[in-house]
This record gives sequence, C-alpha cells and structure tokens, in this order.
Amino acid sequence: MTEAGQGIPAGPLGTVGEIRHPSRLTIGDMIPFDGVYYAIEDMCTARAGAKVLRFRDREPYIVDAPVLAYRRLDFASMPGVVRYRRGG
Repeated sequence: MTEAGQGIPAGPLGTVGEIRHPSRLTIGDMIPFDGVYYAIEDMCTARAGAKVLRFRDREPYIVDAPVLAYRRLDFASMPGVVRYRRGG
C-alpha cells in the first residue's frame, strides 16, 4: 500500500510519509528501521549539514542525505469539516 501513489509505503496510522532532507526533520518525526518506527527524541547538527538523530530505544543515527520520515498529521490545521463514516 502506498500513500497518494508516490511509492511511499504506508506508515503508522495518523502519519504521512515523505522523503525529507536532514534540515527538514523535526523532533517527533518517525524513521523506519527494519519495519519498526522510531520517533526522533533529540537531534544535533553534524558536519556538512548532516544531523545526528537520537531515539529512545536505538543507537544514534547520522543522516547526511534525504531520508524517509513519517510525521503525524495535524488535524487542527486542516480547514473544513471532518466527517466520520462507519462501514463500507
């Protein structure tokens, strides 16, 4: 299953996946490792625009190129009416 036909695999519910440059990553973004999604707990800048990402239950990860990241949807910023539908 892909999101919006972009070839990006679907992530955790309530998130949207996107290939992000290290400068566009934020605390709370989720990075997949072997099918497990880890939320970024902390980060700092490294050499040449790279970032060192820190997670709760995983060793730090250095990102120096665009990476697949999942960000939670912010429903409060979406204009319009949210409608719920049950069934098929």
